[in-house]
Amino acid sequence: MIRFVQLIWIFLIGLIFACSEKIEYKVNALKVNHLTTPLGLEDNPVFSWQMEEGLADFFQQNYRILVATKPEFLTKGKVDLWDSGAVGSDRSLGISYEGKTLESGTKVYWKVLVQDKKGAVYESQATWFEMGLKDLNDWKALWIASTNAQDSIPGLTPAPYFRKEFSIDKPIQSARLYIAGLGYHEAYINGEKVGDHVLDPAMTRYDKTVKYVVHDVTALLNNGENAIGVVLGNGWYNQHTREAWDFDQAPWRGVPVLRAQLRIVNSEGKALWIHTDESWKYTLNGPIIFDSVHNGESYDAGKEMEGWTSPDFDDSNWEASHQVSGPKGELVAQLMPPIRVIDTLTPKNQWEINDSTFMYDLGQNITGWANIKVKGPANARVKIRYGERIYPDSTLDIKELSRFIWSGDTQTDRYYLKGDGAESWHPIFTYQGFQYMEVTLSEPEIELLEINAAVLHTDLPEKGYFRSSNAIFNRLQENMRWSFLGNYHGYPTDCPHREKMGWTGDALLVAEMGNYNFDMVPAYRKWLDDFVDEQQDSGDLPGIIPTSGWGYTFNQGLDKERGYGPHWEGAFLEVAWQMYRFSGDSLLLARYYPNMKKYVDYLEANAEGYLLKFGIDDHKQLENLTQGPFLSTAFFHYFSNLLAKMAGVLGELEDQEAYLKLSKNIAKAFNQAYFNPQTGRYDHGGQASQAVPLFTGLVPKEKENLVLAGLLNAIDTKEGHIDAGVVGTKAIIQVLMDYQQVDVLFEMANKRTFPSWGYWVDELNANTMFQNWDGSQSRNHIMFGTIGDYFFKGLAGISPIDESPGFKRFIIEPSLASEIEWVEAGHDSPYGMIKCHWRRTSGQVELSLTVPSNTVAELRLPANNKLLPVVEQGASVLFERVSDEKGGEWFMADLPGGNYQIKQKVE
Repeated sequence: MIRFVQLIWIFLIGLIFACSEKIEYKVNALKVNHLTTPLGLEDNPVFSWQMEEGLADFFQQNYRILVATKPEFLTKGKVDLWDSGAVGSDRSLGISYEGKTLESGTKVYWKVLVQDKKGAVYESQATWFEMGLKDLNDWKALWIASTNAQDSIPGLTPAPYFRKEFSIDKPIQSARLYIAGLGYHEAYINGEKVGDHVLDPAMTRYDKTVKYVVHDVTALLNNGENAIGVVLGNGWYNQHTREAWDFDQAPWRGVPVLRAQLRIVNSEGKALWIHTDESWKYTLNGPIIFDSVHNGESYDAGKEMEGWTSPDFDDSNWEASHQVSGPKGELVAQLMPPIRVIDTLTPKNQWEINDSTFMYDLGQNITGWANIKVKGPANARVKIRYGERIYPDSTLDIKELSRFIWSGDTQTDRYYLKGDGAESWHPIFTYQGFQYMEVTLSEPEIELLEINAAVLHTDLPEKGYFRSSNAIFNRLQENMRWSFLGNYHGYPTDCPHREKMGWTGDALLVAEMGNYNFDMVPAYRKWLDDFVDEQQDSGDLPGIIPTSGWGYTFNQGLDKERGYGPHWEGAFLEVAWQMYRFSGDSLLLARYYPNMKKYVDYLEANAEGYLLKFGIDDHKQLENLTQGPFLSTAFFHYFSNLLAKMAGVLGELEDQEAYLKLSKNIAKAFNQAYFNPQTGRYDHGGQASQAVPLFTGLVPKEKENLVLAGLLNAIDTKEGHIDAGVVGTKAIIQVLMDYQQVDVLFEMANKRTFPSWGYWVDELNANTMFQNWDGSQSRNHIMFGTIGDYFFKGLAGISPIDESPGFKRFIIEPSLASEIEWVEAGHDSPYGMIKCHWRRTSGQVELSLTVPSNTVAELRLPANNKLLPVVEQGASVLFERVSDEKGGEWFMADLPGGNYQIKQKVE
């Protein structure tokens, strides 16, 4: 039978090839390791694809993957790397390559053919990926620097500039630049900037891992003479500012270093290598005279070296580079979206402070830098300070932003003119968080011809949208997007100005919200690799990642030698689990499972009677204070149970049983310590202490309604307002959704008075998310962005199912809040775009739904009357009335792929 199916496939594929000019390509969104056409792949390729939207009732029956060294080998059927053959499966993601060994630098072409249950065959266009440098021996380049000094605390110098000239005597077929320049680098070939990245490479623990970047530079090279130039910034590798997290004392800290190589393949297929060594020349006399990730950048245009990246430049005054040992970390390709300049904003308002100082308001809190165009005398100075608030007299307020920066200026750039007509400039080795720019001119003759601001962050692909009839909710959705993106620069940060730290708790809380809005897998995978690098032999993890060594102890609670607790450090497990739920890729769990297991084992080893005695309190809480040990033990249970789920997914059945047993023991100890079963009260009985046990699965089944009643009472006591810090807020929102408290949650989310999200918007003019409820601290923090869960998972009702990850089967269960007129939301799942649009009309709700091909949506609508929903467009489906274990009643139906128009009568 298998042989017969394969013969049929061969026949069908032959027909497709024979009619290739008429092919209608319906297989699209081809990815390898969750990336589109990646350069520098080092792991075994893992394939995925989608079917074209609108293929009603389509279900994949078979697939065939073809992989070859040339695209024509695919169209002619001469596959030379791997032909999967006909595989009977409905899977279209997480499919591992099983062909011939792929060597370093190999460019690989592939395509997919799919057969549906009716026998129709569909095809993708050919696409490609390229392998990186898989072995250390592939690196011919040496580490070089402007000094061979090995000081433990290097002296601070201007930015080093490096260059090398070379010639090419035959036509060029292809060229790749592999470059690791620390802390940051920008590269140029023949006067042109290489790529559109900024602030490369992403920050890592440099004594464990160093990222290199791969660029296709074929178009930048010439037959004949060529030149390459690289300038280095300090970045996090040589973070010299004294600040609270000790990065100036990092064990890897050193002078900026460079390792780069060009692989040029000529028309005859022969490779020419240009690589860093002592033949490269350098100078410290360039225009970037100071740079710091915290302090800013200073640039002296009078020191510019016109043509320094061109082959005819006179570098006789430059010196020979020094070979150095470089960082100890392993070189690994940077396979995540780079930081890019995404947008440019012009000031919405401006005013004069005095004759030399001027203020500019962008009208939006952003992450980026200023672009200026000026004219004036040589050596005159333009100073730019950045901040996110102003004093009552309209001057810049950076007091809060300077709190943890203990040396140098805070967010300050300086530009010194060369005095040669109009001059344009922006920094390249720093970024700032700001809404306001204060510009001070040293001379009255300086003309500020133009000023605007570049928005830059990791270029995360968009995955979701949300809009509604509620203006506050729409504003909050935009605010969350600004804060989430503004706090992603190679890793998730808490804020883009004061700290720029990878606080684990912030990222844990918004991992789900982030996945609804953006394609997070490549970026999050890099960050989880950072967890592996930072994990100690004991299994312990720090509160910030990456770290210089700071954050393994919190110095509060009864156990002062321990850290921030699993409700912070457990981001390792939560982020991995959400990646799995949204992507469907179990290989991601398998990659980190040993280290996640090691962390939970560390918690168990440091528990007393299954209770943890350490951890940070509910951060930025209000009146009812929820203590760290309470939260730590609750999340110890949550992650023990979650690890058991992961073990089940991965077939680690003994582990699954062991961690389920552990979670039961934790629950028993927790309830004995904190729960009053007669009153249903946990700890102090406030909102967080009632919600967290429900959220983490600690409440005995028969007591859930009693505990929920306590939560609702605590909310009512605050007249519907939130009364919790960031952890409690996440739990409250989730519990109110789980227990169908539609109106309670809507009222809380829609509040406009303190404390609330609406208060930020209405009273404080928020255009990002704030760190605390009164807005007195950072005004660009994402950690209260958990309200975004409500928008996608609650109001739109779009949710993955743990047992069917990646939205192969998923839920649409919109929360039809009575005061909302309409909601439109969508999420681009691994199988395609899911849409849930609903609108209230006279006495009914009209739903417009899109279910991707090759999936099934489990539609649940409130059964508030006896009339079944009516399907006016789409496949015929059967609704049935069902009840869930939490008391909800629903009309439920399975919707296969397609577009639907459904109406339901409402009371």
